[in-house]
Amino acid sequence: MAEPAKLPPGSSGLPFVGETLPFISDMFGFIRARTERHGPVFRSHILGHPTAFISGPEVCEAWLDENKIQRAGSFPAPVQQLFAGPGILPLLDGAEHRQRKALLMAAFDREAVAGYLSPLQRIIESALARWASGGERPLLPELKRLAIEGICDNVLGMEPGPPLARLVADYEVLFKGFTGLPLNLPGMSFHAALKARDRILAQLAGQVRRHQEGAFDDGLSRVLAARTADGKAMLPEDVTKEMHHVVLAGVVVFAELGAMLLELFRHPAVREKLVAEVKTAAPAGPVTPVQLRQMPYLGQVVMEVKRTCPNVPVIFGRARVPIRIGDATIPAGWNVMMALGAHNLNRIFTEPEKFDPDRFSEVRAEQNRHPYAFAPQGAGSVLGGHKCAGTDYSTVFMQLFAVLLARGYTWEVPPQDLSMNRALVPPEFKSGLRVVIRKV
Repeated sequence: MAEPAKLPPGSSGLPFVGETLPFISDMFGFIRARTERHGPVFRSHILGHPTAFISGPEVCEAWLDENKIQRAGSFPAPVQQLFAGPGILPLLDGAEHRQRKALLMAAFDREAVAGYLSPLQRIIESALARWASGGERPLLPELKRLAIEGICDNVLGMEPGPPLARLVADYEVLFKGFTGLPLNLPGMSFHAALKARDRILAQLAGQVRRHQEGAFDDGLSRVLAARTADGKAMLPEDVTKEMHHVVLAGVVVFAELGAMLLELFRHPAVREKLVAEVKTAAPAGPVTPVQLRQMPYLGQVVMEVKRTCPNVPVIFGRARVPIRIGDATIPAGWNVMMALGAHNLNRIFTEPEKFDPDRFSEVRAEQNRHPYAFAPQGAGSVLGGHKCAGTDYSTVFMQLFAVLLARGYTWEVPPQDLSMNRALVPPEFKSGLRVVIRKV
């Protein structure tokens, strides 16, 4: 008689609730502590379901194998509710996923992203000028506003005004629902988040209708015009949900903008090298895609910020079949969470906790030590796999922010509490990241 398969190390926690409470109170800390204790594969019980956490390049082949991992049904029910249901890109598999991805990529291909540069530069320059006129201020709320304004202008064709202000406010409410107790009761953050979700979807549906009736030049218009090989378009209701998914996924770039500003302040040599490159390649005027490609050190800084910034703690999957990793087996039907933050701090990188953009230089190229060493927005390819559709867009957003900041401003980060509230996703500095920005 065969022996039962050995489960990954770990604990199921308390009856019914498992380890849900410590997980949602500090997802990054929860994963880090258990990875240090058990290794890159461990088990737990989260939101009523047995769950395996995995991280590191060695597990990526299994993670990307659609015969082993499915995305359908992988979101915990509360997360799926906040994302507006099961029919969105991160929860599709196989041909359906690839078809939807190709349509959505109409908003994020090279031509589209290049077209976003000019309006995005205007938005960032306006924000920087506003911040430079106000003395010391907590910058995280401003960075959230910047992220949403940039995405909503580029992708949704929404300019600053009351409708955008309402959308920003509702997303603030909705984000709190991801880390509160998932109880749909009046007075609870999750209940308020669901109400905000409904208002957001109504507003986005109206934006889709306006695009169907008029001429626009933005990401949404590109998605509505996109067709599959057999001539099919995405249904308007699916476009609405995907625009919600895009904003939810994209807004987290605010954490990377804040991390970039802080790390450049903490590392003067990095900042000086970046400023010199920017002032040589793009000293003034509109920033072009060609200029961005002519600044390799800028690319290295952005990659290192993406690698080290605590952003999205996990991405979701579910085991289709028993999955053997090492000497342990993840049973079929278990939820599988790819611990993205832990993954990018793996030991393939030299001193992985250290902020060091030179690790991505041509000489060192540490990201090439393993095909899956660097996976800041998911592993694998964008078109054929489950890497975030907005990977290139977020990179350009960060590059443009860094160029405009470096060539036109100086900044200081006064002494403050830079510990993080890890009950939030992404985690936020408890001080709000107070910064003094001055125009050069």
